[in-house]
Order: sequence, then structure tokens, then C-alpha cells
Amino acid sequence: MTDRIAVSTWSLYKHMGAIRKTVLDEMGEHVFIIEETLPEDLTLLTYPRFMRDRYGVHQLELCQMHFASSDRAYLDEVRGRVAEVGAQVINVPIDVGNISDLDEKRRRHDLDNIKRWMDVAAYIGSPCARVNSGRQPEGKEDLSITISSYRELAEHAAMLGITLLLENHGGLSADPANIIKLVEGVASERFRLCPDFGNFKESVRYKGLEMMFPYAAVAHVKTFEFDENGEEVRYDLRRCLAIAERAGYKGPFSVEFEGPGDQYEGVGKTVDLLRRAL
Repeated sequence: MTDRIAVSTWSLYKHMGAIRKTVLDEMGEHVFIIEETLPEDLTLLTYPRFMRDRYGVHQLELCQMHFASSDRAYLDEVRGRVAEVGAQVINVPIDVGNISDLDEKRRRHDLDNIKRWMDVAAYIGSPCARVNSGRQPEGKEDLSITISSYRELAEHAAMLGITLLLENHGGLSADPANIIKLVEGVASERFRLCPDFGNFKESVRYKGLEMMFPYAAVAHVKTFEFDENGEEVRYDLRRCLAIAERAGYKGPFSVEFEGPGDQYEGVGKTVDLLRRAL
């Protein structure tokens, strides 16, 4: 069903202006830091209408890095722009901090920072917020730290009435076995997965997705390049969709175009591919 198609702002990051991260000040408030400045053809305020008008898409992933503020007035405006075109935010990917940091003080800061972003996700009506597993030094892997962090964040998600997501997104989550250990260790209904078709190494891609999809709430359809028939060429995308179907997955498929070509065109080709395939 094509109403399961979403598009992430990451797909058009070259047109979304500044990429921002945040830290917390001494009062626990967000301080925004611009990491990279890019052309600003779109903003979170214009994105919902653009998605509807150009692609006929009404489900949106709004990345934390594209929020210009976390103040209520700005969030009210974002929420209003989503509502006025009949759209729905399905997920807010959060890309700040390292919940697996071995340093407790740094980890505490990052967890509090992430919680503030989970608050943002809930406030704008997103049912999910994705938080990365983070990284640890080679040879010092301790999943108990990561489990403890995710358990704390899952409790915060429960309080907010949203679901916390883990994506296979490098670091500790590059190994699908680690992902399942984290799911089983956290053991919370508020902790689910966001399988990404393109992020695993080829050697573990399909097995890893088979392991993840029984726990999936959102899926990322990452695309790169297309053949003359409009099919993804770097991996078997339809095989990935079949894995999702066999697992009984009924959630949204969010487009993340990361190819070398024009992003607007790449998003369009991916949406068209999904409309043919679903």
C-alpha cells in the first residue's frame, strides 16, 4: 500500500540548510551548533507541503539535525505546517551524543540531551524517536552500558507515550547479533527497531534484516543508484521488502536517498519504485 511510504529529510539534506547538533548548557537547555552549512531550498516549515505537492507523500521523517530550534513557538509552527497539509510525522531520528560512552559524565549529558529531543518528537506528534547505539573503543565493548542507556530512554519514551527505535547505523549496531542482544536486554515494549536496507555490510545484510524485522516499527529504504528500469542496483531491494513481508511487518517505509545524483530525482525514483513494489 502506497500510504506506507514516507520520506526522510535526510534524503534532501543538501537542500535543507544547516546541519545542526546540540549540547546542553548549565541550565539543561539546548545550545545549537551548526556543523555544516548547505543551500536552503527547503526548511522543516516548507517540507510537509513540498512532499505533498511534488511526491504525493504525507508521511514524514523529520531529522533532529534539521530543526532550527526546540522552542515551543517554533515547534508549534512545525506541527501546524504538518497538520495543514494532512501529513503525519512517523519518526524523529536523533543524531546527538553517544549513549555507549565509557565516561559516565559525558554519557549522562548525552542521555539528557537525547531526552530533550524525545520530548520534541512527542510534542510534534511523532509516535517514534530513533536513537543510535553509539560507539565504544575497539576491544572495550560493553553492551551492559548500552542496555542501561536504552532502558532509561525506553522508560522516558513510555512516559511520553512514544516508541524508542534502534537502527542498524554503524558502531555497536553494525553487528546484527548486538542488536538482538540489546532488544533482549532492554526487554521493553517501548523499544523497537528501525531496519535500514542499506546500512549493513553485504555479507550480513539479508540475515541481519531477517533478525531485525520481527521487532520493527519503522523501516528505512536507503537507495543509491537505479538501472534503466528504475530498480536499485547496489543491493536487492525487493528481497529486502520480501523479508519485511515474511516477518509480518505492517509499518511505514521511509525513503533515505544517498546516491551521487540529484536528490530530488533520487527521491522521486525511490517513491516510484516503492509504489510499484508495495
